Amino acid sequence: MATPKPSTGTKAARPGRTLGASKPRSLTSVPATAKKPSGKKGVNPLSSLRAMANKTSGAASVVTGKGKIVGGVLAVLAVLVVVAIVVINSGLFTATDIEIQGSEHVTKHDAIQLIDLPEGTSLFNVDPDQITEDLKQNPWVSGVDVQRQFPHTLIITPMERKVIAIAYISSDDLAWAIGDDDTWIAPLSTSVEVDDQGNVITTGQGSNTLTGIDAALALAKHYGAVLLTDVSADVAPVSGQAVSSKAVKAGLDYVRGFSSEFLGQVKDISTPSVEAISANLNNGIEVSLGDSNDIVKKERVVTKLLSQVEGVTYINVRSPGNYTFRNAPTS
Repeated sequence: MATPKPSTGTKAARPGRTLGASKPRSLTSVPATAKKPSGKKGVNPLSSLRAMANKTSGAASVVTGKGKIVGGVLAVLAVLVVVAIVVINSGLFTATDIEIQGSEHVTKHDAIQLIDLPEGTSLFNVDPDQITEDLKQNPWVSGVDVQRQFPHTLIITPMERKVIAIAYISSDDLAWAIGDDDTWIAPLSTSVEVDDQGNVITTGQGSNTLTGIDAALALAKHYGAVLLTDVSADVAPVSGQAVSSKAVKAGLDYVRGFSSEFLGQVKDISTPSVEAISANLNNGIEVSLGDSNDIVKKERVVTKLLSQVEGVTYINVRSPGNYTFRNAPTS
């Protein structure tokens, strides 16, 4: 890819054209010969003709004056358009200083490799849509912000997809990030370093190393996402493609349908099939959810039970109007 290089100077602007002022047109009138007045009051025919002639001449002068004004305005606009075209296509505003803001998963180097910016691109004719299309070849990119700073700087900032779920596929020991638009983003390493509080450390100076599902759970916490477990081995994610698995999509329905307060209590959501979806809460309680219908009602039932009944270990809300639960016996 050819990246524009900074120029060593700017070309001198061409001098503007000036328009000459038109001289005002002078009007003269010729007096008519007067007749003797008649005994009756009436209109002097010659005076009427003279008045009509004066009016016609005046009207013609106004029209001619307006025509000159309109013509002058059009001429000025034409010159301005020509000047604008010349400036835009000159080197005065060539994008010689390209700044690319990196993000967590899209490095500056990666972005430079993807962007195909034609040599000599001007800040005026740069195509943000094409830059966005180029960068979207990276599945982490959901959009691009392009800013122009005159005279020569172009700032390109990729915006990443928001991760709402991490799907752990145990058969392959892979943790796949899923975006908020139900798109498979990319697989993540299932060997991560964390600090003493279990937070993912990206600097390589963590005190502990987690692997497998524990690493996937730490990654979900890192992204503020929900961990989807028991994903079928038949699920074959492809970066940048939409999630097609019905069970995974139903799990995502719960991620969106639950309130943020309730999601804060969810450790993971098991998605072996649509009918067998369940949630494991941080307090160890298993909640059998079933398909993704009546999500709000199901959450309401679970929340009410947890607040009113002690020692609950299992709740079945597949049918929220006919729920069941178990609780540990009390001594």
